[in-house]
Amino acid sequence: MDNNIENNSTVETGSKNQVVENLPKLYSKRLILVFSGLFSVLFGTVILLSNLKKRGEKKGMIQVGIFALIYVTGMVITIQTMNANTNLALPMNIAGALILNEYFWNRYIGKETEYEKKSWIKPAIISMCISVPAFLALVYLT
Repeated sequence: MDNNIENNSTVETGSKNQVVENLPKLYSKRLILVFSGLFSVLFGTVILLSNLKKRGEKKGMIQVGIFALIYVTGMVITIQTMNANTNLALPMNIAGALILNEYFWNRYIGKETEYEKKSWIKPAIISMCISVPAFLALVYLT
C-alpha cells in the first residue's frame, strides 16, 4: 500500500473539498463568520489570530488586533450613541467578520490557500465558558 495515500486528508479550499496531503490545520472562514455572529467580532478575531500565528504572519496579527479593537470600540460607541438596542449588534458583528475574512484572510493567508479544517470544538467550549458567565452576570446584575 502506498504511504502517500495513508497520509491524505480532506481539506477545504475556498468552497471545494479535495484530497491532498500535509497541509496546515487552520480554522475555516465559515467558523470565523459563525463565531463573530454568535459571540462577537473579538471571538472571530481570536480564531483568525490563531491561524495567522500558525502561518507566521506577525504583521497580519498586529493589523488584525488593531482592527478588532478599533472596530469593537466603534461598534459599542455607535450602539450607545444611537441608543440602539442589541439588534444592531448582529449585523455589525457579521460585517466585521466579513472584513476579517475577505480582507485580512485573503491578504495574509490567501484566498486560494489549501488547508485542513481544524476542529471547532475547542473554540466553542472556550467561547461558551466566557460568554455564558458574562451573560448571566449582565442579566442578574441589572
